[in-house]
Amino acid sequence: MDSNNLHCRGPHGGDTRSNNLHCRGPHGDRCRCKTVRMTMKTYLRNNYNYVIRARVKEVRNRGLEPTAVVEVKEVLKSSLVNIPKETHTLYYSSSCLCPPLSPGEEYLIMGYENEETSRLLLIDTSIAQKWKDKLGKKVKRWGQLGQGKGRGGQRGGLSRH
Repeated sequence: MDSNNLHCRGPHGGDTRSNNLHCRGPHGDRCRCKTVRMTMKTYLRNNYNYVIRARVKEVRNRGLEPTAVVEVKEVLKSSLVNIPKETHTLYYSSSCLCPPLSPGEEYLIMGYENEETSRLLLIDTSIAQKWKDKLGKKVKRWGQLGQGKGRGGQRGGLSRH
């Protein structure tokens, strides 16, 4: 089975989660989420506006605006939109629900903000990984490296001259 379709099909082929209401793209094609690896290079290159630790309460895919309702546990990075520790709605950019989120699970989520609407966005280059304490420490370290080195921050401190 294609791992890109895990949010559409369970391990035995059938839909297993309530958030899998729509597993086709806007043109009727099969949804395929890009696998975005969580590395320092990706973090710095994609310049995410927000990074949060959140528990997914609900994923909705009704109408034209699929959303995920999350309870923010910790804000590791924000830039344009104030993100207090409370319930927030994340807005998917397409009906494919990428990156896939499962209700009840806690994730590290990296995405973008729309300053005009104060919305937190999930697009195909956003990252959602199941939460582990070491992820938070890693991202905080990346944030410090990125701030201290500007565009050269991708070098990861290999050279000190």
